[in-house]
Amino acid sequence: PVLLYHSVVNETSSNEFNIFHFEKQISYLKKIGYKSVHFSEIKPHIKNQIILTFDDGYKDNILNVLPILTKYGFKATCFIVSNHIGKNNLWDIKKKNYKKKELMNNYDINEWISNGMLIGSHTHNHLDLTKLNIKEIKNEINFLKNFLENTFSQKINEFCYPFGKVNLEAFKEVKCVYKNAVTTKRSRYILHKHNNFLIPRV
Repeated sequence: PVLLYHSVVNETSSNEFNIFHFEKQISYLKKIGYKSVHFSEIKPHIKNQIILTFDDGYKDNILNVLPILTKYGFKATCFIVSNHIGKNNLWDIKKKNYKKKELMNNYDINEWISNGMLIGSHTHNHLDLTKLNIKEIKNEINFLKNFLENTFSQKINEFCYPFGKVNLEAFKEVKCVYKNAVTTKRSRYILHKHNNFLIPRV
């Protein structure tokens, strides 16, 4: 399974998950023998592997999530929106129940990485790629990868489609630049069944 989270906080609303329930999940996974791995570490013959992913790079990922992950010896990948580092989730502003949320800054992201976590690409501006032309798609995908690699000195191999939306043009461009890409489609990731540029998550 590849698990999908966004924000982990004390309360719970849209795109948020309660800290208490999050630690209960991680504690349970640890208890029944699951080991977290990164995408590049998957070994098909080994059971009880799990991948943890966090979309958007919320500040609470460093404040609330990281201490729990390190406590239980788990690791995760956080998908970063490069043009919003240290800012807020402006892409949600038109939603009915919009809640302004702070995003990780450069220092936070470096701390995330220094604790054995990875970052991935979530485009430059968190735009719906299916509504962009090919030039705009290339900019959203390519600029981000170069920026993150140069800023944080970490190879960026994973990509996350904003809003889970992908068309043929975006798929082809991502395939040229990354090794894996995740969606919001709900399923367990089966290596011989799913395309590794359309990886489902739970």
